[in-house]
Amino acid sequence: MRPFNRRHLLKGAAGIGLALPWLESMAQTATAPRRVVFVFTANGDQIARRFTTKTETGFVFDEFLAPLEPYRQNLLVMEGIHKYHNRLPDGERADGHEQGGSALAPWRSGAGSFPIGGTCDANGNNCQLIGYVKGPSVDKAIGDRVVADNPSVPQRHLNFRVGGNNNNIWNQSAHAGPEGTQAPIPPEVNPFTAYTRIFSGLDFTGQAALARRLAMKQSALDLVNAELNGLKPKLGVADRARLELHTESLRDIERGLMTPSGTEKESCGPLTLGAGFDHLNGANFDKVGQLFFKIIAMSFACDLTRSVNFNWSGNTDDRKYSAIGMTEGHHTLSHNSDTASFDKVRQIKKLLYQQTTQLFDALKALPEAGKSLWDHTLVVNWSELSQGDTHQFDNDLVVFAGGAHNYFRTGRYLNFASQGKRSFSNMLVCVWQYMGYSSVDSFGDPLLLPGGNGPLAGLT
Repeated sequence: MRPFNRRHLLKGAAGIGLALPWLESMAQTATAPRRVVFVFTANGDQIARRFTTKTETGFVFDEFLAPLEPYRQNLLVMEGIHKYHNRLPDGERADGHEQGGSALAPWRSGAGSFPIGGTCDANGNNCQLIGYVKGPSVDKAIGDRVVADNPSVPQRHLNFRVGGNNNNIWNQSAHAGPEGTQAPIPPEVNPFTAYTRIFSGLDFTGQAALARRLAMKQSALDLVNAELNGLKPKLGVADRARLELHTESLRDIERGLMTPSGTEKESCGPLTLGAGFDHLNGANFDKVGQLFFKIIAMSFACDLTRSVNFNWSGNTDDRKYSAIGMTEGHHTLSHNSDTASFDKVRQIKKLLYQQTTQLFDALKALPEAGKSLWDHTLVVNWSELSQGDTHQFDNDLVVFAGGAHNYFRTGRYLNFASQGKRSFSNMLVCVWQYMGYSSVDSFGDPLLLPGGNGPLAGLT
């Protein structure tokens, strides 16, 4: 039998050379980037009503988490996570909502312009004034690293909030830093102006020509595949195994064929946002959220960013959810401990989880590299408090959702309450490492990592 020549085997039809080094490099470029979205809902929940059964794979959601059930196989559900804000010194620790709302930026608070935390004297004077945290939020910090490593990505991060033009320490979770610096980043609240800003530099007019070029590339690969299939009967067992590896590389190329750059991405295209409306009217919160979800998904599809901070509201939001019969504000309800108030808090949380699953579906709907954006994205669902009536932050619920490149072992429930390494900051380290920065083993003030550096155990 003629010796198997690896570097000439794939030189075939139509004069196309598919030598091994080229194949290997092309297979690498076909890999979809890693992305993360942090999705915030305010005011905590009801700890006792999260689950009816708590086992690693047999967990059963209670009422307000039930909307997540259809996505179960792509969920990693965690509770017992502690923010440890009680370890911060007086004068550098804010109110539980504000300090919790900056948990994506787990640093000490700096001076402020009005009292949020700390104490006043007996006459209400000499109050300690607590303000924004002194350090970057994880969405901005990850975005900095992404842009440094991938200069073609134009947006370091996207920072969106539903409702409210006011910007103060109660409703800003994105911070620029650097460490030791107060630098809050006001979120965008208008999806129409956000879309114009983010997508204005893209030219979608070449889509038809792009489709023709991609069809030609696909035809060329079809010819090469046909030649490879014809070679198989002529090869020995060992050479046939090697050929199959090369064929798999070709499949990777086919899956990632439509993802060179910019608007040449497979699913990248213009959005239709529909007619304008009052985006600050609380009754329109759901419409605003869904438009932001469309923008997030398409921003990922066009590789305009890989890190997003999305907030359903500010930290102490008192929105009245009239669509489900609420006449009291959310924050007001969250500070009541009676049964009727908890019933309403659960209804609000259920509604927000239902709305959030539309982000999941938007990511699922956009194909990428033979799968979808959902398969290449991590969605981190979090709140500033464990439970609102007690300002509790030692039993936080965090839900990872998405395929996330199969990085995490999903379809599981984990409780970290009895573990030493259970900090919210340890959880953020998991996100850093998922995004490809394995050398990052701490993020935030060391006081907020009492169990030591590193990720939460058992997630991967």
